Amino acid sequence: MSFKKIYLVSVCIVVFMTSVIFAEKAPDFSLSDINGNHFNLSSCKGKIVFLDFWTTWCPPCRKAIPAIKELHKTVDSNDVIIMGININEEQSTIKQFIKDNDIRYSVLLGDDKVCEKYKVNAFPSFFIIDTNGEIIKYYRGYYEGLEKEWKEVINALMKELKKIKDIYF
Repeated sequence: MSFKKIYLVSVCIVVFMTSVIFAEKAPDFSLSDINGNHFNLSSCKGKIVFLDFWTTWCPPCRKAIPAIKELHKTVDSNDVIIMGININEEQSTIKQFIKDNDIRYSVLLGDDKVCEKYKVNAFPSFFIIDTNGEIIKYYRGYYEGLEKEWKEVINALMKELKKIKDIYF
């Protein structure tokens, strides 16, 4: 193997490890929900945020809905915010889908701009953001059992949050 190939492989490994080890600041956005209420991500500082970028026509997105609904039921709503961000669909279509699927977490009306900010290139895409506004985990696609990892990550973040609250409050 040539020096050039070894160097390239080494650089790729370092870049991969860096992206895993270091959190990235979550880009702020301002969107409306299906009822016209305004939402800014920056207003969530101090809370854990779970974002789901989805569409109604996407089979894996539909398959993930029950797991997200269960996650929403099991987390402390004072410390964790679950948000769906529907991308580029008619409000009437989204409202009917929410009604048909009994979705009780907030759904925002997203567009290509928010997808670009988060580098979303597949649906569904999920982000877990910590209390400092940093992306801790990013998941592209959905498979059964993924919700176990979501819960583990969120529970670990909640334990850290509880420690901080115990010390300062």
